[in-house]
Amino acid sequence: MEPVVISLGGSIVAPDGLNIEFIERFCNKMKIMDSSRKYGIVVGGGSLARSYISSLRPRGVNDNILDEIGINATRMNALSISAFLEDSNYKIPQTVNDAAELSRIYRFTVMGGTEPGHTTDTVATLLAERIGSRILINATSVDGVYSSDPRKDRSARKFSSLTYDEAIGLALKESVGAGPNVFMDLTALNIAKRSRIRIFVINGKDLDEYDRVIHSGRTNGTMIA
Repeated sequence: MEPVVISLGGSIVAPDGLNIEFIERFCNKMKIMDSSRKYGIVVGGGSLARSYISSLRPRGVNDNILDEIGINATRMNALSISAFLEDSNYKIPQTVNDAAELSRIYRFTVMGGTEPGHTTDTVATLLAERIGSRILINATSVDGVYSSDPRKDRSARKFSSLTYDEAIGLALKESVGAGPNVFMDLTALNIAKRSRIRIFVINGKDLDEYDRVIHSGRTNGTMIA
C-alpha cells in the first residue's frame, strides 16, 4: 500500500506552546489509521521557532543561524509527536535520505526540518518523492486554499481544487510583499508537480479530514493535482 506523508503545521502543533491535547488526539487518530500503510510526518516549528527568531533577528543575528534555530525547533516538536506514537523513530533524522531509511523499519517516520532555506513543506514533498508517496496532506490552521487570507478578507473564496500551475501562480502572487502568508512554498509545489504528488490542504485540527483523504481521496479542503 502506498505510503502517505503529512506536513503537520507548527501553527497547530505549537500555536502558543505545545498543544498537548491536539498532539494526543492526532497521535491516537494515527494509531487507528490504515495499518497497511506507512506514514511520514514532517512537523513545523510553530511558536517555539517564532519566539527565538523574533527575539534574535532585531539583534542582527544572520538568517542562516536563524534558520538553524528554526530547524532545531521543528525537531523538538517532531520528537514530541514521536513520543506519543508506537512503532515510530525516537531519533529524529536530519536528512530526507535518513528518514527514507527509517521508513523501511517503522510504521511512522517523524522528522522536522533539514537545512537552511528548506521549509518543512519542502521537506515533506521531498520525503514523499523519495519514498514513492503520491499523497501529501498539508495540515494547516486554515481549511484549504483561498483567493486571499480569509482571516483578513471576508470575501475570500475557497478553492475546492487547483492545478499545480494555478497553485504555483497563486503562491507566487501571495509571496510578493512584506510578511507574506503563503499556503505552501513554491519549491514544494514545483517538486509536487514534477512527481505528480497530489496535495491535500486541510484544516489539520479536523481529524476526520485525514480519514477522508486517505480512504476516499476527497477533502473538504483543497486538492492540488
